[in-house]
Amino acid sequence: MSTDVRFGVIGLTRGLSFLRLCEVVGGARVTAIHDTDEVRGRAVAAEAQATYASTMDELLDTDIDAVVIASPVPYHCQHAIQALRAGKHVLSEVIACTSLDEAHALVDAARNSDAVYMLAENYRYLDEVELTQRMVADGRFGEVYYGEAEYLHDCRDLWYAEDGSLTWRADGRIGVYCTHSIGPLLYITDDRVASVSAAAVPGGQFDTEVSAPVMHLLHLHTDAGRVLRVRVDHTSPRPHQMAYYGLQGTAGSFESWRGNGDTSKVWLADAHERSGCYEAAQWHGLEEFARHYIPERLAAPPEAEVSDHGTSEYWMLPEFLDAVHGRRPAPIDVYRGLDYTLPGIFAAESLAAGGAAIDVDDPRRW
Repeated sequence: MSTDVRFGVIGLTRGLSFLRLCEVVGGARVTAIHDTDEVRGRAVAAEAQATYASTMDELLDTDIDAVVIASPVPYHCQHAIQALRAGKHVLSEVIACTSLDEAHALVDAARNSDAVYMLAENYRYLDEVELTQRMVADGRFGEVYYGEAEYLHDCRDLWYAEDGSLTWRADGRIGVYCTHSIGPLLYITDDRVASVSAAAVPGGQFDTEVSAPVMHLLHLHTDAGRVLRVRVDHTSPRPHQMAYYGLQGTAGSFESWRGNGDTSKVWLADAHERSGCYEAAQWHGLEEFARHYIPERLAAPPEAEVSDHGTSEYWMLPEFLDAVHGRRPAPIDVYRGLDYTLPGIFAAESLAAGGAAIDVDDPRRW
C-alpha cells in the first residue's frame, strides 16, 4: 500500500512547479487540481493523471490528504481554513493572511483541526540562509544585534490582467508582502518581531490608477532586543534583488550578493584579519564555509532545482511530509507563519499612524 501523501493543488500559475517537485522528492503525488481556468486545469490534470475539480469544495471531496494553496494571495487564508476544517493538511504559499481578523480565524482553524498547517516560506530554505543560520548558531558572529533584508522585484507586469485591467496586486489590500525578508531573518536569529514602524515612499508611481505605495521601509524591534531593517519594493524599474540579507554581530558581519558579479561575503573575528581604525578588515567569500556547515546542500542532485526557487522547495517539502507523518512538528506552523506575516499587517497600522511604532501581536497568546 502506497504511503505517498496525496496532494490537491489550488492554483496552477504558481502551483504547477509542485507537480515536478513531487516527482523529484518522492513520497508525494498530485492527485487533484483546482484552477479557475478550466481549460488549463483539465489539460494539466489529464497530463498528471489527476482529477480536475471545478470548485474548492469539489477538490476537498476528492481522495486527497493535503492541499498546496497557490491561489492568489487574497484567497490564501480562506482556502487554508476551508481545508483545515475538512481535515486536510495545508501547505500554504505566502503570505498567510491579509488582515488581523483573518489571522485570528486561521489560528482558530488550526487549533481546532487535527491536520498540519505549514507556511511555504521558501526563502527560509535558501542555501545561503541555512548556511548563515548554522554559523550564527555556532557563535561565529558573536551576539547578532542588527539584521537587514531587501525584496526588490519589478512585478509591474503582474499588476495587469490580459485585458489590461488591474489585478488584486494594485489595491494594496495585502499589506506589506514581507515574509521573504522577515522570515529568513527570524529563522537565522531565532527571534520574533515585537514592534514595527513603517514608511511608504511616495514617489515612483507608474500608473495613475494605482494608489498603493511602490515601496515600503520597515523598522523592526524584536523580542531579543535586535533591530531589523526591511525594504520591500515590487514596482521600481531595476534589476531584481529578491534575496538580500545582512547581519551585524559583535564578532562578525555578513552581506548577500548585490549583482554584477558580486558574491555573498562575510568577515569573522575568529577567522580573518583584525577590524580596526588603522587595520581595515576585508570581506571574504561566504562560500568558503559551505562545505563545513551545509555539506548536504552541496551534494544536492541537479534535479533539486526543479522548482521556481532553486533548491529551496526541494528541502522544504520533505519537512512538510515529515510533519504530516508525525515525525516532527511543522517548522513553520501557524504561529511561526504569522510571526513572518503579522509585521506586514501591523505595518499598515503604523502607516496610518504616521509611522509610529506599533506592537506586533504574538498569536500564541490569543
